Amino acid sequence: MTRAEKKKARNELIMKLSPCIFWDVVISRLDADQNKDLIIERVLTRGSEKDEILLWKMYSYRVIKNVSVKLYELNDLTVRYMSFVLGIKEEKFRCYGKIPSHVNYLNN
Repeated sequence: MTRAEKKKARNELIMKLSPCIFWDVVISRLDADQNKDLIIERVLTRGSEKDEILLWKMYSYRVIKNVSVKLYELNDLTVRYMSFVLGIKEEKFRCYGKIPSHVNYLNN
C-alpha cells in the first residue's frame, strides 16, 4: 500500500468517527495527517469505544503516544488509562498533575 493510499484510508476512517465529537468543525475537511492532534485529542477526551478502535486503525502506536503525552487537557482517568495502554508513566503526560483551566475558572 502506497503512502497516498494509506492517507486516503485514514481520511475515510475519519468519516466513521462520531460526528458529535467534532461539533465545531466540518468533519469532511479534516485531514488525518494535518489534524492528527485534534483528532486524537477529541477521541481520547470525548470519543466512544468505537471511536477509539478507529483511532488505533488510523494511527500507529508511536503517533498516538507522541500526541497524547503532549496534550494539555486530559482528565485523570484518561491519563491513567493511556498510561496503562501505552506502557508509560503518568508523569510523562504534559497535563499530569495540572488542573484544567476550565476547572480553575469554576473554583475562583
